[in-house]
Amino acid sequence: MKWSFKVGSAFGIELRIHLTFFLILVYAAFIWGSLYGEGIAGAFYGSLVIIALFVCVVIHELCHSKMAQHYGGEVSSITLLPIGGVSMMKKMPEEPTRELLVSLVGPLSNLVIAVLLVPVLYLIPNPVDGAFGAFSQLANHNSNVLVGISLQGFVSYMFFINILLAVFNLLPAFPLDGGRVFRSILAQRMSYARATHTAVLVGQIFAFALGLIGVLTLNIIFIIIAIFIYMGAEQEGAGSEMKDILSRLNVGDAVARDTKTLAPGGRLGDVVTLVLHELQEDFPVQSGDKLVGVLTRANLISGLHGLGPDGLVEQVMEKDFPVVAADAPFSEVYEKMNETRIRAVPVMKDGHLLGMVTLEHLSEVFMLLTATDRPIIPSPSH
Repeated sequence: MKWSFKVGSAFGIELRIHLTFFLILVYAAFIWGSLYGEGIAGAFYGSLVIIALFVCVVIHELCHSKMAQHYGGEVSSITLLPIGGVSMMKKMPEEPTRELLVSLVGPLSNLVIAVLLVPVLYLIPNPVDGAFGAFSQLANHNSNVLVGISLQGFVSYMFFINILLAVFNLLPAFPLDGGRVFRSILAQRMSYARATHTAVLVGQIFAFALGLIGVLTLNIIFIIIAIFIYMGAEQEGAGSEMKDILSRLNVGDAVARDTKTLAPGGRLGDVVTLVLHELQEDFPVQSGDKLVGVLTRANLISGLHGLGPDGLVEQVMEKDFPVVAADAPFSEVYEKMNETRIRAVPVMKDGHLLGMVTLEHLSEVFMLLTATDRPIIPSPSH
């Protein structure tokens, strides 16, 4: 994700922080330091509350990620944003029961944290009468326990926030965890694509209602969350629809088989000439009969800027690249492009290069497939 940087890793998953995350730290510092009149100590305390909150968010996302990995999913990173955490899953289990478990384990982790905090609420100095007392204190915003700097207030906030995280994430609004739970339940009774469409629609209705409440009450937080939910649902719905449509056609039925290949020791200047004459911008790179790399248009341009026309293909080509089998559906190409951010995928058949699918080719196939519900490629019997 752009504007984010790595701060560590856990279970092979990168932990990243988006630069906008620091806005909420500044906001919390302002609330406790200035609005609550606690000065510099309050600013540090407010920042500590937010940091502790996002530790709980990371635990929530890690539980999702570990369960997804257990079922064969792939998770590259977790990024912290002001509105929460986002897991970048390269591959998500689509079997309804597995998606249900992956979705539930996150909110469950927050409930476990809240339960573990209950005895702490009784044991801390000047306790707030356990869970009931914590809720009572939070209902009274003028309480000195909560607006001031105190251990009681800190633990009470953590207890309440984890309950809130669990409840909010279980709302049946896609792409929240509850929306995914809703989809997984629907997918046991209808097609996955239709279940996704229904869950997306419910999520967008919820987002619209939340945004309207935010406008009427002048609550900017509600408005921001509503925008996040609406856009997330729309993006998930579009991706699911694209995968469903692309699954109708196998790669081998529409791959360009006259793809020009390059040698690792070829000059970039010669590649430019080839691009101008052949109108091909992405190339598989072969050493003999072995596929060793992919040179994309972006690789070529950056290579020309950095090395000039005498630079070699092997110096700028992608050496870690995806491939797809000829009998795989086009949806697999779409997934691999999303996972790797490489816009050209070689197609293999019986260990040999058959051709290349580019992003432009994928888009053209998608447009043709959306034009009709009938098979474009006739079966051999016809």
